[in-house]
Amino acid sequence: MKQLLTTLNLNMKNNFFLLFCFFSFSILQAQIVDLQKLSRGHLYSSDEIKDENNNLRGYFLLFETDKIAKETYQLEYVVLDENLTKVTNGFITEMKYESWFFKAEKISVRVSIYKDQLLLQFADSFEGAEYFKRYRLLSIKDNQLSKPFIYSKGKMIVDPTFDRKNTNIADNQSENIRVFEGVGLMVDSESLDKKITPLNKSYLAHIDGDFKEIWRYNYNNVEDKILNDLKYVHSDEDVIVMFKHPYKGSLTRKYLNELSLLFLDSKTGVLRNEFAFPEIEKYGYRVVDCKITSDKIYLFGNYSETDKKGFIDDTDNLGLFNFVFDKKTGKLTKSHYLKWESLSAKLPIDKNGYVKKEGYLFPHEMLLTSEGKIILVAEAFIQSPITTNNLYFFEMNDNLDVNQVFTVEKFRNKFPKTTGHSSSIKKYGLFDFIDYQDLGDNEFLFLFSDNEKKSKNRNKSTLYGIVSYSEGKFKKQTLELKTETSTVRAYNAKKGYIMLVEDFDEKNKGSELRLEKINY
Repeated sequence: MKQLLTTLNLNMKNNFFLLFCFFSFSILQAQIVDLQKLSRGHLYSSDEIKDENNNLRGYFLLFETDKIAKETYQLEYVVLDENLTKVTNGFITEMKYESWFFKAEKISVRVSIYKDQLLLQFADSFEGAEYFKRYRLLSIKDNQLSKPFIYSKGKMIVDPTFDRKNTNIADNQSENIRVFEGVGLMVDSESLDKKITPLNKSYLAHIDGDFKEIWRYNYNNVEDKILNDLKYVHSDEDVIVMFKHPYKGSLTRKYLNELSLLFLDSKTGVLRNEFAFPEIEKYGYRVVDCKITSDKIYLFGNYSETDKKGFIDDTDNLGLFNFVFDKKTGKLTKSHYLKWESLSAKLPIDKNGYVKKEGYLFPHEMLLTSEGKIILVAEAFIQSPITTNNLYFFEMNDNLDVNQVFTVEKFRNKFPKTTGHSSSIKKYGLFDFIDYQDLGDNEFLFLFSDNEKKSKNRNKSTLYGIVSYSEGKFKKQTLELKTETSTVRAYNAKKGYIMLVEDFDEKNKGSELRLEKINY
Protein backbone atom coordinates (compact mmCIF):
# COMPACT_ATOMS: atom_id res chain seq x y z
CA MET A 1 0.00 0.00 0.00
CA LYS A 2 3.05 2.28 -0.17
CA GLN A 3 2.10 3.68 -3.57
CA LEU A 4 -1.61 3.80 -4.20
CA LEU A 5 -2.05 7.09 -5.95
CA THR A 6 -2.58 8.31 -9.51
CA THR A 7 -4.97 9.00 -12.29
CA LEU A 8 -5.30 7.36 -15.67
CA ASN A 9 -8.66 8.19 -17.28
CA LEU A 10 -8.64 5.69 -20.14
CA ASN A 11 -11.58 5.45 -22.50
CA MET A 12 -11.68 1.82 -23.62
CA LYS A 13 -13.69 2.57 -26.75
CA ASN A 14 -11.52 5.18 -28.39
CA ASN A 15 -8.33 4.85 -26.29
CA PHE A 16 -8.03 8.58 -25.63
CA PHE A 17 -6.68 9.91 -22.37
CA LEU A 18 -9.05 12.50 -20.91
CA LEU A 19 -7.97 15.00 -18.30
CA PHE A 20 -10.33 16.71 -15.91
CA CYS A 21 -9.69 19.71 -13.72
CA PHE A 22 -12.35 20.98 -11.31
CA PHE A 23 -12.33 23.95 -8.95
CA SER A 24 -14.78 24.39 -6.10
CA PHE A 25 -14.98 25.56 -2.53
CA SER A 26 -16.96 22.54 -1.40
CA ILE A 27 -15.64 19.05 -0.67
CA LEU A 28 -17.09 16.31 -2.83
CA GLN A 29 -16.62 12.65 -1.99
CA ALA A 30 -16.13 10.40 -5.00
CA GLN A 31 -16.66 6.71 -5.40
CA ILE A 32 -15.44 4.54 -2.50
CA VAL A 33 -13.50 1.44 -3.51
CA ASP A 34 -13.12 -1.58 -1.23
CA LEU A 35 -9.83 -3.28 -2.09
CA GLN A 36 -11.22 -6.67 -1.04
CA LYS A 37 -13.82 -6.41 -3.80
CA LEU A 38 -11.29 -5.67 -6.51
CA SER A 39 -9.65 -9.09 -6.27
CA ARG A 40 -9.93 -12.34 -4.36
CA GLY A 41 -6.19 -12.15 -3.66
CA HIS A 42 -4.24 -9.96 -1.27
CA LEU A 43 -2.60 -6.76 -2.45
CA TYR A 44 1.11 -6.45 -1.89
CA SER A 45 2.43 -4.29 -4.70
CA SER A 46 1.25 -1.25 -6.63
CA ASP A 47 2.49 1.78 -8.52
CA GLU A 48 1.22 5.12 -9.68
CA ILE A 49 1.10 6.00 -13.36
CA LYS A 50 2.24 9.50 -14.28
CA ASP A 51 2.48 11.33 -17.57
CA GLU A 52 5.30 13.62 -18.67
CA ASN A 53 3.76 16.59 -16.81
CA ASN A 54 3.68 14.78 -13.45
CA ASN A 55 -0.10 14.31 -13.76
CA LEU A 56 -1.36 11.14 -12.12
CA ARG A 57 -3.04 9.03 -14.76
CA GLY A 58 -3.89 5.74 -13.12
CA TYR A 59 -3.39 3.01 -10.56
CA PHE A 60 -1.76 -0.36 -11.22
CA LEU A 61 -2.43 -2.89 -8.45
CA LEU A 62 -0.88 -6.35 -8.15
CA PHE A 63 -2.58 -9.07 -6.10
CA GLU A 64 -1.30 -12.52 -5.19
CA THR A 65 -4.19 -14.96 -5.74
CA ASP A 66 -2.62 -18.43 -5.53
CA LYS A 67 0.62 -20.36 -5.14
CA ILE A 68 0.67 -22.90 -7.96
CA ALA A 69 3.96 -24.64 -7.22
CA LYS A 70 7.34 -23.98 -5.65
CA GLU A 71 8.40 -20.45 -6.59
CA THR A 72 5.35 -20.17 -8.89
CA TYR A 73 2.46 -17.79 -8.16
CA GLN A 74 -0.72 -16.67 -9.86
CA LEU A 75 -1.07 -12.90 -9.79
CA GLU A 76 -3.95 -10.65 -10.73
CA TYR A 77 -3.31 -7.17 -12.05
CA VAL A 78 -5.96 -4.45 -11.82
CA VAL A 79 -5.83 -1.07 -13.56
CA LEU A 80 -7.99 1.72 -12.12
CA ASP A 81 -8.69 5.02 -13.83
CA GLU A 82 -8.40 8.45 -12.25
CA ASN A 83 -11.87 8.07 -10.73
CA LEU A 84 -11.01 4.70 -9.11
CA THR A 85 -13.08 2.84 -11.72
CA LYS A 86 -11.69 -0.50 -12.87
CA VAL A 87 -10.39 -0.21 -16.44
CA THR A 88 -9.14 -3.74 -16.90
CA ASN A 89 -7.70 -6.73 -15.09
CA GLY A 90 -6.11 -10.08 -15.87
CA PHE A 91 -4.13 -13.00 -14.49
CA ILE A 92 -0.47 -13.88 -14.99
CA THR A 93 1.88 -16.54 -13.70
CA GLU A 94 5.13 -15.31 -12.20
CA MET A 95 8.01 -17.03 -10.43
CA LYS A 96 9.61 -15.63 -7.30
CA TYR A 97 13.06 -16.55 -6.01
CA GLU A 98 13.05 -18.90 -3.00
CA SER A 99 16.05 -20.75 -1.56
CA TRP A 100 17.61 -21.76 1.72
CA PHE A 101 19.73 -18.57 1.60
CA PHE A 102 16.92 -16.06 1.23
CA LYS A 103 13.34 -15.79 0.03
CA ALA A 104 12.02 -12.85 -1.95
CA GLU A 105 9.35 -10.99 -0.01
CA LYS A 106 7.20 -10.10 -3.01
CA ILE A 107 7.18 -9.27 -6.69
CA SER A 108 7.42 -5.50 -6.97
CA VAL A 109 6.09 -3.55 -9.94
CA ARG A 110 6.91 -0.22 -11.60
CA VAL A 111 4.76 1.23 -14.34
CA SER A 112 5.20 3.88 -17.03
CA ILE A 113 3.19 4.94 -20.06
CA TYR A 114 4.48 3.93 -23.50
CA LYS A 115 2.19 5.16 -26.31
CA ASP A 116 -1.09 3.27 -25.73
CA GLN A 117 0.61 0.66 -23.57
CA LEU A 118 2.01 0.33 -20.08
CA LEU A 119 5.60 -0.77 -19.58
CA LEU A 120 5.64 -3.03 -16.52
CA GLN A 121 8.84 -3.78 -14.64
CA PHE A 122 8.63 -6.78 -12.30
CA ALA A 123 11.37 -7.66 -9.83
CA ASP A 124 11.89 -9.96 -6.87
CA SER A 125 12.00 -7.68 -3.84
CA PHE A 126 14.17 -8.48 -0.83
CA GLU A 127 14.76 -5.98 2.02
CA GLY A 128 14.27 -3.03 -0.30
CA ALA A 129 16.56 -4.34 -3.04
CA GLU A 130 15.31 -5.61 -6.40
CA TYR A 131 16.63 -8.69 -8.19
CA PHE A 132 15.89 -10.41 -11.50
CA LYS A 133 14.26 -7.47 -13.24
CA ARG A 134 12.01 -8.45 -16.15
CA TYR A 135 9.47 -6.57 -18.23
CA ARG A 136 6.11 -6.86 -19.99
CA LEU A 137 3.96 -4.56 -22.13
CA LEU A 138 0.25 -4.25 -21.40
CA SER A 139 -2.00 -2.89 -24.15
CA ILE A 140 -4.78 -0.81 -22.62
CA LYS A 141 -6.81 -0.93 -25.85
CA ASP A 142 -7.37 -4.70 -25.85
CA ASN A 143 -5.91 -5.85 -22.51
CA GLN A 144 -3.20 -7.90 -24.23
CA LEU A 145 -0.18 -8.67 -22.06
CA SER A 146 3.10 -9.50 -23.76
CA LYS A 147 5.37 -12.35 -22.75
CA PRO A 148 8.13 -11.48 -20.27
CA PHE A 149 11.29 -10.06 -21.82
CA ILE A 150 14.73 -9.04 -20.63
CA TYR A 151 17.70 -7.32 -22.22
CA SER A 152 20.86 -9.32 -21.50
CA LYS A 153 24.23 -9.79 -23.18
CA GLY A 154 23.48 -7.13 -25.73
CA LYS A 155 20.19 -8.54 -27.00
CA MET A 156 16.51 -8.82 -26.18
CA ILE A 157 15.34 -12.22 -24.89
CA VAL A 158 11.60 -12.92 -25.00
CA ASP A 159 10.12 -15.42 -22.52
CA PRO A 160 13.45 -16.28 -20.83
CA THR A 161 13.83 -19.57 -19.01
CA PHE A 162 13.41 -19.26 -15.25
CA ASP A 163 16.77 -20.23 -13.73
CA ARG A 164 17.65 -18.44 -10.50
CA LYS A 165 20.94 -20.19 -9.69
CA ASN A 166 23.45 -17.77 -8.19
CA THR A 167 25.82 -18.57 -11.06
CA ASN A 168 23.15 -17.52 -13.56
CA ILE A 169 22.12 -14.16 -12.16
CA ALA A 170 23.45 -12.32 -15.22
CA ASP A 171 21.38 -14.50 -17.56
CA ASN A 172 18.18 -13.75 -15.64
CA GLN A 173 18.69 -10.10 -14.84
CA SER A 174 17.66 -7.48 -17.36
CA GLU A 175 19.49 -4.27 -18.02
CA ASN A 176 17.37 -1.22 -17.20
CA ILE A 177 14.59 -0.55 -19.71
CA ARG A 178 12.55 2.62 -19.35
CA VAL A 179 10.47 5.09 -21.31
CA PHE A 180 12.14 8.35 -22.33
CA GLU A 181 9.51 11.05 -22.83
CA GLY A 182 8.86 11.78 -26.50
CA VAL A 183 11.32 9.07 -27.56
CA GLY A 184 10.12 5.63 -26.45
CA LEU A 185 11.76 2.51 -25.06
CA MET A 186 15.39 2.90 -24.04
CA VAL A 187 17.90 0.34 -22.75
CA ASP A 188 20.78 1.44 -20.54
CA SER A 189 23.49 -1.23 -20.61
CA GLU A 190 25.49 -0.52 -17.48
CA SER A 191 27.50 -3.72 -17.08
CA LEU A 192 31.17 -3.68 -18.01
CA ASP A 193 32.03 -7.29 -17.14
CA LYS A 194 33.57 -8.87 -20.24
CA LYS A 195 31.84 -12.15 -19.47
CA ILE A 196 28.45 -10.46 -19.41
CA THR A 197 28.70 -7.89 -22.20
CA PRO A 198 30.20 -9.33 -25.39
CA LEU A 199 30.61 -5.87 -26.92
CA ASN A 200 32.61 -4.74 -23.87
CA LYS A 201 30.78 -1.43 -23.86
CA SER A 202 28.09 0.43 -22.00
CA TYR A 203 25.54 2.14 -24.19
CA LEU A 204 22.11 3.65 -24.55
CA ALA A 205 19.97 1.80 -27.09
CA HIS A 206 16.66 3.05 -28.49
CA ILE A 207 14.36 0.16 -29.41
CA ASP A 208 10.91 0.05 -31.00
CA GLY A 209 7.82 -1.87 -29.88
CA ASP A 210 9.06 -4.98 -31.70
CA PHE A 211 12.38 -4.76 -29.82
CA LYS A 212 14.36 -3.82 -32.90
CA GLU A 213 17.25 -1.46 -32.27
CA ILE A 214 16.86 1.98 -33.84
CA TRP A 215 20.13 3.51 -32.67
CA ARG A 216 22.86 3.06 -30.10
CA TYR A 217 25.08 5.54 -28.26
CA ASN A 218 28.26 4.10 -26.72
CA TYR A 219 29.49 5.87 -23.60
CA ASN A 220 31.96 3.40 -22.01
CA ASN A 221 34.60 0.92 -23.13
CA VAL A 222 35.93 -1.74 -20.78
CA GLU A 223 39.51 -0.75 -21.52
CA ASP A 224 38.85 2.88 -20.60
CA LYS A 225 40.56 4.00 -17.40
CA ILE A 226 37.85 6.57 -16.74
CA LEU A 227 34.22 5.45 -17.03
CA ASN A 228 30.96 7.40 -17.01
CA ASP A 229 27.81 7.21 -14.97
CA LEU A 230 24.87 8.53 -17.03
CA LYS A 231 21.57 9.65 -15.52
CA TYR A 232 18.45 10.61 -17.44
CA VAL A 233 17.40 14.24 -16.98
CA HIS A 234 14.66 14.96 -19.56
CA SER A 235 13.75 14.48 -23.21
CA ASP A 236 11.23 15.15 -25.96
CA GLU A 237 10.88 14.07 -29.58
CA ASP A 238 13.92 16.18 -30.56
CA VAL A 239 16.52 15.99 -27.81
CA ILE A 240 17.63 13.83 -24.86
CA VAL A 241 19.41 15.44 -21.90
CA MET A 242 21.71 13.21 -19.82
CA PHE A 243 23.84 14.02 -16.75
CA LYS A 244 27.37 12.56 -16.91
CA HIS A 245 29.57 11.89 -13.88
CA PRO A 246 32.93 10.14 -14.56
CA TYR A 247 34.51 7.64 -12.16
CA LYS A 248 37.37 5.17 -11.85
CA GLY A 249 37.01 1.50 -11.04
CA SER A 250 34.11 -0.68 -12.21
CA LEU A 251 33.44 -2.34 -8.83
CA THR A 252 34.31 0.31 -6.25
CA ARG A 253 33.50 3.56 -7.98
CA LYS A 254 35.69 6.56 -7.20
CA TYR A 255 33.79 9.52 -8.63
CA LEU A 256 35.69 12.46 -10.08
CA ASN A 257 34.84 16.12 -9.85
CA GLU A 258 33.97 16.31 -13.54
CA LEU A 259 30.32 16.93 -14.38
CA SER A 260 28.72 17.56 -17.75
CA LEU A 261 25.47 17.43 -19.71
CA LEU A 262 25.04 15.41 -22.90
CA PHE A 263 22.56 16.57 -25.55
CA LEU A 264 21.64 13.65 -27.83
CA ASP A 265 19.48 13.76 -30.95
CA SER A 266 16.33 11.78 -30.10
CA LYS A 267 15.95 10.36 -33.62
CA THR A 268 19.56 9.32 -34.27
CA GLY A 269 21.37 9.15 -30.94
CA VAL A 270 24.07 11.48 -32.30
CA LEU A 271 25.73 13.68 -29.67
CA ARG A 272 24.88 17.32 -30.42
CA ASN A 273 26.93 18.86 -27.65
CA GLU A 274 28.57 18.18 -24.30
CA PHE A 275 28.39 20.98 -21.77
CA ALA A 276 30.92 20.99 -18.91
CA PHE A 277 29.62 22.57 -15.70
CA PRO A 278 31.55 25.80 -14.98
CA GLU A 279 34.28 26.21 -12.34
CA ILE A 280 34.04 22.56 -11.45
CA GLU A 281 37.24 22.77 -9.41
CA LYS A 282 35.31 24.93 -6.90
CA TYR A 283 31.65 23.89 -7.16
CA GLY A 284 29.47 20.81 -7.05
CA TYR A 285 26.10 20.79 -8.82
CA ARG A 286 22.76 19.02 -8.40
CA VAL A 287 20.07 19.10 -11.08
CA VAL A 288 16.59 19.67 -9.61
CA ASP A 289 14.41 20.16 -12.71
CA CYS A 290 14.60 20.53 -16.47
CA LYS A 291 12.10 22.12 -18.84
CA ILE A 292 12.20 21.71 -22.63
CA THR A 293 10.29 24.15 -24.81
CA SER A 294 10.06 24.54 -28.59
CA ASP A 295 13.48 26.22 -28.82
CA LYS A 296 15.07 26.24 -25.36
CA ILE A 297 16.20 23.90 -22.61
CA TYR A 298 16.08 25.21 -19.03
CA LEU A 299 18.17 23.46 -16.38
CA PHE A 300 17.49 24.32 -12.74
CA GLY A 301 19.39 23.22 -9.65
CA ASN A 302 21.53 24.16 -6.70
CA TYR A 303 25.28 24.36 -6.27
CA SER A 304 27.71 24.20 -3.36
CA GLU A 305 31.37 24.09 -2.51
CA THR A 306 32.64 20.90 -4.12
CA ASP A 307 33.29 17.81 -2.02
CA LYS A 308 36.09 16.79 -4.44
CA LYS A 309 33.91 14.07 -5.96
CA GLY A 310 31.50 16.38 -7.71
CA PHE A 311 28.64 15.90 -5.27
CA ILE A 312 26.73 18.59 -3.43
CA ASP A 313 28.00 19.47 0.04
CA ASP A 314 24.91 20.03 2.20
CA THR A 315 26.74 22.18 4.74
CA ASP A 316 28.36 24.44 2.13
CA ASN A 317 25.30 24.92 -0.05
CA LEU A 318 25.74 28.24 -1.84
CA GLY A 319 22.54 28.77 -3.84
CA LEU A 320 20.66 28.09 -7.07
CA PHE A 321 21.45 28.16 -10.77
CA ASN A 322 19.45 28.48 -13.99
CA PHE A 323 21.16 27.51 -17.25
CA VAL A 324 19.42 28.15 -20.58
CA PHE A 325 20.51 26.23 -23.69
CA ASP A 326 19.66 26.47 -27.37
CA LYS A 327 17.61 23.36 -28.11
CA LYS A 328 19.07 22.68 -31.57
CA THR A 329 22.73 22.99 -30.65
CA GLY A 330 22.85 22.37 -26.90
CA LYS A 331 24.93 25.52 -26.53
CA LEU A 332 24.61 27.62 -23.37
CA THR A 333 22.93 30.96 -24.06
CA LYS A 334 22.26 32.31 -20.54
CA SER A 335 23.23 31.50 -16.97
CA HIS A 336 21.95 32.97 -13.72
CA TYR A 337 22.86 32.33 -10.09
CA LEU A 338 21.21 33.09 -6.77
CA LYS A 339 23.29 33.13 -3.59
CA TRP A 340 21.38 32.16 -0.46
CA GLU A 341 22.89 35.08 1.44
CA SER A 342 21.13 37.50 -0.95
CA LEU A 343 17.85 36.44 0.70
CA SER A 344 18.87 37.62 4.17
CA ALA A 345 16.38 40.51 4.00
CA LYS A 346 13.52 38.07 3.37
CA LEU A 347 14.73 35.07 5.38
CA PRO A 348 17.14 34.49 8.32
CA ILE A 349 19.54 32.52 6.10
CA ASP A 350 23.33 32.47 5.90
CA LYS A 351 25.68 32.03 2.93
CA ASN A 352 25.61 28.22 3.29
CA GLY A 353 21.83 27.93 2.95
CA TYR A 354 21.23 27.46 6.68
CA VAL A 355 17.97 28.98 7.96
CA LYS A 356 18.26 29.97 11.62
CA LYS A 357 16.81 27.31 13.96
CA GLU A 358 15.52 25.31 10.97
CA GLY A 359 18.38 23.81 8.96
CA TYR A 360 19.78 23.72 5.43
CA LEU A 361 17.48 24.18 2.42
CA PHE A 362 16.84 21.21 0.14
CA PRO A 363 15.16 22.14 -3.20
CA HIS A 364 12.43 19.63 -4.08
CA GLU A 365 11.01 21.29 -7.21
CA MET A 366 11.84 24.22 -9.51
CA LEU A 367 8.87 24.68 -11.84
CA LEU A 368 8.81 27.03 -14.83
CA THR A 369 5.50 28.75 -15.60
CA SER A 370 4.38 29.94 -19.03
CA GLU A 371 4.93 33.50 -17.76
CA GLY A 372 8.62 32.80 -17.24
CA LYS A 373 8.39 32.61 -13.45
CA ILE A 374 10.11 29.89 -11.43
CA ILE A 375 8.39 28.30 -8.43
CA LEU A 376 10.84 26.80 -5.95
CA VAL A 377 9.76 24.37 -3.21
CA ALA A 378 12.43 23.88 -0.52
CA GLU A 379 12.44 22.10 2.84
CA ALA A 380 14.74 22.79 5.77
CA PHE A 381 16.59 19.79 7.21
CA ILE A 382 19.35 18.80 9.62
CA GLN A 383 21.67 15.89 8.84
CA SER A 384 22.24 14.46 12.34
CA PRO A 385 19.93 13.38 13.73
CA ILE A 386 17.89 13.60 10.54
CA THR A 387 15.30 16.33 11.13
CA THR A 388 12.90 17.94 8.67
CA ASN A 389 11.46 21.35 9.45
CA ASN A 390 9.69 24.21 7.67
CA LEU A 391 8.83 24.43 3.98
CA TYR A 392 9.61 27.50 1.89
CA PHE A 393 7.95 28.49 -1.38
CA PHE A 394 9.70 31.02 -3.62
CA GLU A 395 8.43 32.89 -6.66
CA MET A 396 11.31 34.08 -8.88
CA ASN A 397 11.81 35.42 -12.38
CA ASP A 398 14.05 33.56 -14.82
CA ASN A 399 17.00 35.67 -13.64
CA LEU A 400 16.44 34.12 -10.18
CA ASP A 401 15.38 37.46 -8.70
CA VAL A 402 13.04 36.57 -5.82
CA ASN A 403 9.63 38.21 -5.90
CA GLN A 404 8.21 36.58 -2.78
CA VAL A 405 8.97 33.98 -0.11
CA PHE A 406 6.11 32.05 1.51
CA THR A 407 7.05 30.28 4.75
CA VAL A 408 5.06 27.27 5.93
CA GLU A 409 5.62 26.26 9.53
CA LYS A 410 5.06 22.57 10.14
CA PHE A 411 5.81 19.89 12.69
CA ARG A 412 9.51 19.24 13.39
CA ASN A 413 10.11 15.61 12.39
CA LYS A 414 13.14 14.12 14.10
CA PHE A 415 14.56 10.64 13.55
CA PRO A 416 16.77 9.82 16.58
CA LYS A 417 20.12 8.07 16.10
CA THR A 418 20.17 8.72 12.35
CA THR A 419 22.40 10.68 10.03
CA GLY A 420 22.31 11.15 6.29
CA HIS A 421 23.10 13.24 3.24
CA SER A 422 20.14 15.04 1.64
CA SER A 423 20.15 12.57 -1.28
CA SER A 424 19.67 9.65 1.14
CA ILE A 425 16.98 11.51 3.09
CA LYS A 426 15.13 12.05 -0.22
CA LYS A 427 15.67 8.47 -1.42
CA TYR A 428 14.19 6.90 1.71
CA GLY A 429 11.20 9.26 1.91
CA LEU A 430 12.08 11.04 5.15
CA PHE A 431 11.24 14.52 3.88
CA ASP A 432 7.67 15.69 4.52
CA PHE A 433 7.07 17.12 1.05
CA ILE A 434 4.96 14.59 -0.89
CA ASP A 435 4.20 15.79 -4.42
CA TYR A 436 2.70 18.53 -6.56
CA GLN A 437 -0.04 18.97 -9.15
CA ASP A 438 0.24 21.17 -12.23
CA LEU A 439 -3.30 22.44 -12.67
CA GLY A 440 -2.54 24.41 -15.84
CA ASP A 441 -2.87 28.17 -16.31
CA ASN A 442 0.15 28.65 -14.02
CA GLU A 443 -1.62 27.16 -11.02
CA PHE A 444 -0.15 24.49 -8.73
CA LEU A 445 -1.06 22.47 -5.66
CA PHE A 446 1.57 21.11 -3.24
CA LEU A 447 0.93 18.37 -0.67
CA PHE A 448 3.03 17.64 2.43
CA SER A 449 2.81 15.77 5.72
CA ASP A 450 2.47 17.86 8.88
CA ASN A 451 2.05 15.19 11.50
CA GLU A 452 4.13 13.83 14.33
CA LYS A 453 5.28 10.36 13.31
CA LYS A 454 4.91 8.75 16.76
CA SER A 455 1.38 10.08 17.33
CA LYS A 456 0.01 9.23 13.90
CA ASN A 457 -2.40 6.58 15.16
CA ARG A 458 -2.56 7.51 18.84
CA ASN A 459 -5.25 10.17 18.64
CA LYS A 460 -6.85 8.88 15.45
CA SER A 461 -5.95 12.16 13.80
CA THR A 462 -3.51 12.81 10.97
CA LEU A 463 -2.50 16.21 9.59
CA TYR A 464 -1.54 17.13 6.03
CA GLY A 465 -0.72 20.49 4.57
CA ILE A 466 -1.80 21.83 1.18
CA VAL A 467 -0.28 24.92 -0.44
CA SER A 468 -1.88 26.40 -3.54
CA TYR A 469 -0.33 28.84 -6.00
CA SER A 470 -2.95 30.73 -8.00
CA GLU A 471 -3.00 34.20 -9.57
CA GLY A 472 0.51 34.77 -8.30
CA LYS A 473 -0.33 34.11 -4.64
CA PHE A 474 0.47 31.27 -2.22
CA LYS A 475 -2.10 30.02 0.24
CA LYS A 476 -1.91 27.28 2.87
CA GLN A 477 -4.56 25.10 4.45
CA THR A 478 -4.38 22.16 6.84
CA LEU A 479 -6.24 18.93 6.24
CA GLU A 480 -7.04 17.09 9.47
CA LEU A 481 -8.22 13.52 9.03
CA LYS A 482 -10.03 12.34 12.14
CA THR A 483 -11.34 8.85 12.71
CA GLU A 484 -12.17 6.63 15.69
CA THR A 485 -12.04 3.26 13.98
CA SER A 486 -9.25 3.47 11.41
CA THR A 487 -6.13 5.19 10.12
CA VAL A 488 -6.44 7.50 7.12
CA ARG A 489 -3.53 8.49 4.88
CA ALA A 490 -3.52 11.09 2.11
CA TYR A 491 -1.75 10.80 -1.25
CA ASN A 492 -1.56 12.82 -4.41
CA ALA A 493 -4.28 12.11 -6.98
CA LYS A 494 -5.86 13.60 -10.09
CA LYS A 495 -5.96 17.33 -10.65
CA GLY A 496 -7.66 19.16 -7.80
CA TYR A 497 -8.14 16.00 -5.69
CA ILE A 498 -6.37 13.96 -3.04
CA MET A 499 -6.46 10.20 -2.57
CA LEU A 500 -7.48 8.96 0.90
CA VAL A 501 -6.55 5.42 1.91
CA GLU A 502 -8.39 4.19 5.01
CA ASP A 503 -7.10 1.16 6.93
CA PHE A 504 -9.66 -0.11 9.45
CA ASP A 505 -8.86 -1.42 12.93
CA GLU A 506 -11.49 -4.13 12.52
CA LYS A 507 -9.95 -7.43 11.48
CA ASN A 508 -10.81 -8.83 8.06
CA LYS A 509 -12.10 -5.47 6.89
CA GLY A 510 -10.25 -4.36 3.80
CA SER A 511 -8.77 -0.96 3.08
CA GLU A 512 -10.88 1.60 1.22
CA LEU A 513 -9.83 4.18 -1.35
CA ARG A 514 -11.64 7.40 -2.10
CA LEU A 515 -11.02 10.74 -3.77
CA GLU A 516 -11.80 14.07 -2.18
CA LYS A 517 -11.74 17.47 -3.82
CA ILE A 518 -9.26 19.99 -2.45
CA ASN A 519 -10.76 23.19 -1.13
CA TYR A 520 -8.41 26.04 -2.00
